[in-house]
Amino acid sequence: MKATSRRLAPSRGLWTLTAILGLAVAATAMAAGPDDSAKAKTKAKKDVAAVAKTSYIDEMLQDSWKSSKVKSSPLSADAEFLRRVYLDLCGRIPNVQEATAFLEMKDSGKRAKLVEYLLAHPDFAKNFGNEWSIILVGRKPAGRDVDKGALSSWLRKQITANRPWNEMAYELITAKGSNKDNGAVNYPMSHLEDGAVNLTSFTTRIFLGQQIQCTQCHDHPSNNWKQADFWSINAFFKGVKSERVMKTDAVGAEVYDHTELSDEPSNAYSKYEKRNAVVGIAFPTYLDGTKISQNADVDRREVLGKFITEKDQKQLARAFVNRVWGRLFGRGIVHTVDDFGDHNKPSHPELLEKMAEDFIASKFDVKNLYRTIMASQAYQLTSAMLKENEKDETLFSHQSLKPMTPEQLFDSLLTATSAHKAAGGNFDQIRNQWLGQFTVTFANDEEGENSNFQGTIPQALMMMNGDLMSKATGGKAGSFLHDTLDKSRAQRKPALFIVNRLYLAALGRYPNSKELNNASAFLEMNPDSIGVLEDLFWSLLNCNEFVLNH
Repeated sequence: MKATSRRLAPSRGLWTLTAILGLAVAATAMAAGPDDSAKAKTKAKKDVAAVAKTSYIDEMLQDSWKSSKVKSSPLSADAEFLRRVYLDLCGRIPNVQEATAFLEMKDSGKRAKLVEYLLAHPDFAKNFGNEWSIILVGRKPAGRDVDKGALSSWLRKQITANRPWNEMAYELITAKGSNKDNGAVNYPMSHLEDGAVNLTSFTTRIFLGQQIQCTQCHDHPSNNWKQADFWSINAFFKGVKSERVMKTDAVGAEVYDHTELSDEPSNAYSKYEKRNAVVGIAFPTYLDGTKISQNADVDRREVLGKFITEKDQKQLARAFVNRVWGRLFGRGIVHTVDDFGDHNKPSHPELLEKMAEDFIASKFDVKNLYRTIMASQAYQLTSAMLKENEKDETLFSHQSLKPMTPEQLFDSLLTATSAHKAAGGNFDQIRNQWLGQFTVTFANDEEGENSNFQGTIPQALMMMNGDLMSKATGGKAGSFLHDTLDKSRAQRKPALFIVNRLYLAALGRYPNSKELNNASAFLEMNPDSIGVLEDLFWSLLNCNEFVLNH
């Protein structure tokens, strides 16, 4: 059955099915929690015991709620927490086996155990590598020779070894050698154009959370940053050289092999034009005014790396903590996450300071930071709002509804459907083609890091009629639906088995009583029909609950 005939023909009953199940198509805000059954409500109350004791994070947030007369939402049910933590740590939803195992577990400490399990999971390292490679070089690196795969691989290795963030940052800032052998080299290499202007902007924004690129052409109107500050940082990158290295291929042709990055001794300075048309010059000087030798006797990038990771380690910690917080809550304590300054005050300055101090005390332990935040009751609140906090956007009194990134959406579709197994062929090639389609269609800025599923008309149409969705919801051998239908024939209640399995695969939860009754009745009217399963699964994969991280 072709996607267009199933998607667009009312005679197949798809839109009727969607209405019966009470599912809304496309990405719009959910006004209530995902499971309104009496069983789910009772379960949510029992889940309270599974949450860690109130942390300093909760105490500080509760103070702000009290002073603002805001009431926090209740704690999330297990299914909501499960799906959230998989998306936040692994970049995908849980599969049926993972969801069933967690939901059926009776251990009161299972949430903390799940976080520990996922922090050690290969998919956490993979997700960390993917996320940070996008932050560092964008989804589509500007440099023609940038090896984004080598950078992602390098990042995965660092986080798997639990390497401290300050050490990772230093190596990224100062990376030398082959961009193929040392993946970190791809970060500076990707921003060297135009006299390393972009490298200046990216380095201060990513590692310090400060957008000094605003001072490239003039003094900052709200901060103390001056135009000379930007160009004084830029001067640290004078002397960085890149060389394309060629090799002879099998037929004797000279082809590109890799790029070598090195630092030559330099006494060069940066030149810039002031607003009064006077040309200014800047030697390497840090943001606090610390100068270094103007001669060619120092490795300027290594000095800058030490300034950022040692001399300014408190701001390095603040910037990283705030970025992780923003990823997990949908909004940073400083918002946007990389725009610290007098013009943009944090919503909870004492909390940010305390977390930064703890991050430094932990020796910049990235996993411990995730562990600490996810153990808080604040992280584990439901995204369903109350009348008393429905207008809160800055106090974190409820979890936010976070649109999936293109990568999360793609990997979650594969997790739910096994579409890649049904499609056959070269998996890496298929994945790259599909993800390229998702990124181009769903990304507002293909080069940047902030793209997500925004719920626009082209995105909704792609979800409903696209080739990937057709393969994802198809019943070919090797697909999730084919496997589900096969297994259901050995069940005493096949309709119940199928409906439970589809909801667990798509939404990470069991259906509530109304959903179960409606879907089971629909299936029983059309027994052993792969087409009906395709329509039901399509409806689940296109509903609000699937496309949002809540």
